Amino acid sequence: MDIDTTGWSLLEIETDPSYSDEHQAYAAGIVEGALTWSLIHTHIENTITSKCEEDPSTMKECNKFKDALDKSVDIWKAHAAERSGEDPFWHHVSLHYTQISGIFTGWKHGVDRSMKEYETDISDLYWLNSVSEAIEIQRKMNITLEDEGLEAIPHLSSAFLRVVDDKKNDGTPTKKLYVSQNAAGSYSSMTRILKKYKLNYHKTAKDADLVPGTSVHFSGYPGSITSQDEFYIVKGEEHRLAVTGTALRNYNAKLWKEVNITEQVPLGPRVSAANHLATNVSTWGHILATSNSGTASKQWLIVDFNRFDHLHALAPRPVVTKPVHNEVVTESTVDKDVRHIVVYRNNNGHSKGLLALVEQVPGRTHSADLSDAFLEQGYWATYGLPFFKDIAEITHIDKMQEQYGNIFSETESPRAMLFKQGHENATTLDSIISLMRQNNMTEANSTDHNDTDDCEDVNDVDCILREQGYWSVVGVRGDITRHYSEPYGVIDTKVVSGALNETNLDFFAISGPPYTEIQPNATKTLINKGNIAPIYTELINNKSNMSGIEIRDLVIHEQEKAAEDKLELLNKDLIKPFDWSESEFKNDTHNGLPDRWAFSLYSPKWSW
Repeated sequence: MDIDTTGWSLLEIETDPSYSDEHQAYAAGIVEGALTWSLIHTHIENTITSKCEEDPSTMKECNKFKDALDKSVDIWKAHAAERSGEDPFWHHVSLHYTQISGIFTGWKHGVDRSMKEYETDISDLYWLNSVSEAIEIQRKMNITLEDEGLEAIPHLSSAFLRVVDDKKNDGTPTKKLYVSQNAAGSYSSMTRILKKYKLNYHKTAKDADLVPGTSVHFSGYPGSITSQDEFYIVKGEEHRLAVTGTALRNYNAKLWKEVNITEQVPLGPRVSAANHLATNVSTWGHILATSNSGTASKQWLIVDFNRFDHLHALAPRPVVTKPVHNEVVTESTVDKDVRHIVVYRNNNGHSKGLLALVEQVPGRTHSADLSDAFLEQGYWATYGLPFFKDIAEITHIDKMQEQYGNIFSETESPRAMLFKQGHENATTLDSIISLMRQNNMTEANSTDHNDTDDCEDVNDVDCILREQGYWSVVGVRGDITRHYSEPYGVIDTKVVSGALNETNLDFFAISGPPYTEIQPNATKTLINKGNIAPIYTELINNKSNMSGIEIRDLVIHEQEKAAEDKLELLNKDLIKPFDWSESEFKNDTHNGLPDRWAFSLYSPKWSW
């Protein structure tokens, strides 16, 4: 299967634990680079090159950004190498950069074998591995490479968790846990790869024990060894975690001073370390909080499927009176003018360890165990608006809510209400997919939800923020908005699920922007004696001399008209698949991408 068939390419890599971790990481990178060199090249063309070659001024800013990434990598590679033998965190930071170096070697090898004259620059790989961090770094450097209008609204990615009653094949009652996520991004970036790394690393360079998380499965992109979507399935011996990250916006200009990728570790290496080293939801969050660079502000949901098994013996859970949540500042540091505060909300409830929420922004990380709240509510969702009050305050989300209303409300925003109202019917894979890709254009574009008709400049940020309805649907598509149309929006949906006491986790994904379809026979009505008489008696009575053929022609005409009326009614919410050649964005760079994005649900068949 490839991207033209399913919307995804597949990549599997496994390493031998008898080799040193450095050799494993470098070899894994070489294999990936050699196998995906062409995808890496086209992905760079579609994203980095097309952006940087707009004009000389933009090229200058791109080079400045690349220089900053190069400097950061050089610092942390050297720092991690010195500590790799003793400290597990620094060992895995080192492996992160070693794997990228291997990809560069394999990429160059692939280009050389192709006999094509493609330029290869490792700085481009560093960029591909820092896509989710670009906004914060560029803000700190006063660089403007991203779309300011899209930065003004809450991020479009969403995550949704659901626990439901289910039945096994033999009819035995059980429970099922679903973890789903929508990624949002530029349509030009849709060179998608589902990756599965089985890297048999050790805790340190001198340790004989394998890491808890040896297998990491994620939705990703060419050249990047972390997801960038931030969707992971992490497995090991007696170990099954699912991790989702949804981006948070920062509207507090003073916070940018807390962003520093040379004094604190960027997100990518920290996520790699957390995926390999964490033993549960709590330790995953603690590792992420180590050396927060302030980049890639996100709210993370970490789910432990093994803990789910232990919690449910199908006996009623004990009724828990409101547990006492003690918020404790576990760390407060200032390192070379970079401040970082870690806040942990304790939970001693019955279900502790099933679900953790971590929200991280420049200078602050706040985490809590939300297992009891999740099970009591039956669902949990994140959608780019902070759950923790201190995070909302420090990022000025609260001030944005005062100015622009519920689009910035964690409890009353359109997406919050969609999940609140829609979760009860989201009890199966299909219904969860439908919820995650919900895109009601009629409702979203109604005058009750929009206040932009008086906008003189529809590209004005204030006008974009006032178009609350459509930019806040779960399955948003920026190419079909009434105002400020952009080839940007939800670009995939992933779902992982597991039933009680079953070791296998089921994974499904859809690539591309959301769309809807009407069945071909949805408007077809068969002609027969029973439906001619009652419907058309009045018409026929007005023409008493009509022949049988004339009557049939009249019936067909009226049925066609009725079918058109019905189709128009059905199509008022119809969203056609995105098609580059039919789009106003057909001249945007999209090398190697399918033209029409009408892919269906897909489950990869891995070799191991």
